[in-house]
Amino acid sequence: MNSANKLTIQHSAKDILNYSDIAIFDVQTDFAPTKALLHKESRFLYIISGMAKIKIQGKVHEMKKGILITLLPWQVSEIIEVTEPVSYYLLIYKFDFINNIIKQHLNINNEHFNMIEMLYSHNSIIIPTSHRDKILRLFEDIRDEIGIRSIQIDLSPQKFSGIYLISRLSELLVYYMRFINTDIDEDSSPIISEEIFKYMYLHLSNDLSLTQLSNIFYMSESSISKYIKNMTGLGFYDLINEMKLSKAQFLLLYTNLTLEDISALLKFSDSSQLSKIFSSNYGIGTKKFRDAYKNAEALADIRLDKRNAKIIEYIYEHYDEDIDITDISKLFNIQPKILNQILTYYVEQNFSNFLNTVRINKACSLLLNTNYSITDIAFMVGFNSTKSFTRNFTKLISLTPSEFRTTTLEQFD
Repeated sequence: MNSANKLTIQHSAKDILNYSDIAIFDVQTDFAPTKALLHKESRFLYIISGMAKIKIQGKVHEMKKGILITLLPWQVSEIIEVTEPVSYYLLIYKFDFINNIIKQHLNINNEHFNMIEMLYSHNSIIIPTSHRDKILRLFEDIRDEIGIRSIQIDLSPQKFSGIYLISRLSELLVYYMRFINTDIDEDSSPIISEEIFKYMYLHLSNDLSLTQLSNIFYMSESSISKYIKNMTGLGFYDLINEMKLSKAQFLLLYTNLTLEDISALLKFSDSSQLSKIFSSNYGIGTKKFRDAYKNAEALADIRLDKRNAKIIEYIYEHYDEDIDITDISKLFNIQPKILNQILTYYVEQNFSNFLNTVRINKACSLLLNTNYSITDIAFMVGFNSTKSFTRNFTKLISLTPSEFRTTTLEQFD
């Protein structure tokens, strides 16, 4: 993609959250197609009139009355066609914060769901006619609570405003998940290259490298580097730092982690490197930032433990061994249930799924870069049988190991 198609990274003052905001509300109308935008914050678009089409991660979605669209951090969107000027409520909010509230405090029945994956995989839903008044009322309740950004109607915070917003946003997300159609159109797969941004954002706790992305997305390192530069104007590591700083803001404001803990979790070399980059980008040091903006902590202080990052590191380092959740629970002196909660928070997967993902990703690299047999690779990455390896590999990649090796190497050739 040439520089003419370069993405705009979401930096507009009216389109981003202030440090202490949970959400901002706006009303927007588009009369013509827009430039592609790479979003740093999550957002909902509820269409109230008009007719248009929006492309999200390569998939085209309709924009018409009753459609609710969701965009998560580092997804790409572009309105590509406007048949009739399209108006919509725009709600930008802190997804990490609300996601954690739902998972740790509101999910009292311990239901198993991956909200990030559900929303990333379903960017639009049709609200049934019988529920449209309810959804409209949720948006208008939020509007009446925080005002409208573009026309500078900022309402004074009312008592319990934060709690009220959290409840309304959580309710909106639950409605969205309920109305998701789980039947996915096989012909509407996302553009692989645009999935790179999503993968980078969800794996900031891993040591990301061009080599790793090359193995996962089956593109050469130079192609990935060039794609990122052409699309964003940033180098690979500059984009990673941009994503890490967004995550660092959240961790500084809503968790009890020390600066050293955050640095280790986000794979900075040390806390001084994080402080230097943070100060350079935001014009304020990490300590002053936390002191100035952590008033929202009273709403929900997320108690995290620095050993959590060690658990993830341990799995990455020992994935090829015969480990299970009981072993790691004993090693880190925590209950298996708590260990799964930790992993769900950090990597959006339980222990079993996360271990399989790490093993399969490593197997992909071995399949492409070595001549080892399928059986050898199965045991090298920690599976106790070829059958188990093939079953898990096919479940995650949708190809058998041999099909993956043959098909991908042919594409490289």
